[in-house]
Amino acid sequence: MRIELIDGGFIEIIENGVVEKVACMYDGTCTIHFYDNPPKTLNVGCSSYHSQYGIPVSEDGSKLFIGNWESEPGGFKKGLHAYDISTGTLLWRLDEGKIRHIFVYQKYLITLKANAALFKVDIDNGVVLEQIKSGSVENAYDLGFPYVFVDTVKGNLCVLDIECMSILKKYGSVYGSKIINPSNCISLVINDVALQGHTLTISGFEQERAVTTRDMSEYLATNKPFSRIIDTDFYAM
Repeated sequence: MRIELIDGGFIEIIENGVVEKVACMYDGTCTIHFYDNPPKTLNVGCSSYHSQYGIPVSEDGSKLFIGNWESEPGGFKKGLHAYDISTGTLLWRLDEGKIRHIFVYQKYLITLKANAALFKVDIDNGVVLEQIKSGSVENAYDLGFPYVFVDTVKGNLCVLDIECMSILKKYGSVYGSKIINPSNCISLVINDVALQGHTLTISGFEQERAVTTRDMSEYLATNKPFSRIIDTDFYAM
């Protein structure tokens, strides 16, 4: 997924072989651009926060998925929604708010409700197949099927096997693991996680010293980018 901000909205680059991109405007409309068919515009109640997490489509280009945090004017409800792109019809809705991520697979979705749970949802009818509950989970990163990196489940940054919805690997907490936080920084934010071959890498920003002023410029200056390998033999159990 790649997001490009534009005036009044954003463009999400899809490139899945059927859909090239989705152009979303904060007035509530999304236009799906296909490679071989004319564009299709849907009224889905898109809000600005979607630019952080995207609005994905199914692999065959027939469905669009959106998570609304709040109910909005026009009858739009909070929760996870699936739309038929050809007709604009709402196919189903899962009544869960604050959907931060939606990962699309052939038969199901993996989606995260902030500070609550990670859901495995049937792509055709919206039925929750399985879930992993965690009051501290906020972000998820797709590592390529069937693995997803999440923070945190029972205090640990984890890799999940989403086929069986189980914890595959644990890397400890942000502030208790020398692998994740070797300098014992007082603040560490992970922005991206990547699995290449057998190597798992995290990247983001960390703060090494306490902030002694309310001046935001000094606060920002104390944060520096990092990238570090946390696993060199990912498939070893």
